[in-house]
Amino acid sequence: MRPIKLKEEFLIAKSADFYDELCLSVYTTNRYFHQLYAWILQADDLTYLQYMVLLNVTRQPNCSLTDICQTLGLDNNTLTPVTQKLLQKGWLVKERSTEDRRRWILKLTSMAVERFDKLRGQVENLQGRLIGDSTSEFEQVLRQSHELNQRLQQVLEQGLTDK
Repeated sequence: MRPIKLKEEFLIAKSADFYDELCLSVYTTNRYFHQLYAWILQADDLTYLQYMVLLNVTRQPNCSLTDICQTLGLDNNTLTPVTQKLLQKGWLVKERSTEDRRRWILKLTSMAVERFDKLRGQVENLQGRLIGDSTSEFEQVLRQSHELNQRLQQVLEQGLTDK
């Protein structure tokens, strides 16, 4: 095993142990983010996935369920019950596309626009507490996270047998 060198210190041997440690770290970070969002979302009885759908609807005007599935990298059968719940709760409405009558567009209701703006303000407040004056540090972490996601996507596309 060849050790991985970082800042002239040997951290961990390049092996399955390193890979497992990385996976555990990402998993734990994900869990912590979900807990932070739960603080904000519980008052509106929203899940993190529901919040992500609403965020995508606000960022992509005239989007469909298929658009959101592509953006989040999830299957239609995963997000259909999520959007159905948001429709029932009065957060979303479905409208037929004027350009393609087969396509349904998701939009926030007027009540949802106001409540979602409030949620976004709370997220920004939380972000300020988390990041503080370390913006450049977190931008670097975000870039590294995107790079890791791209590498993982490439490996998934290649399959386990390819090297």
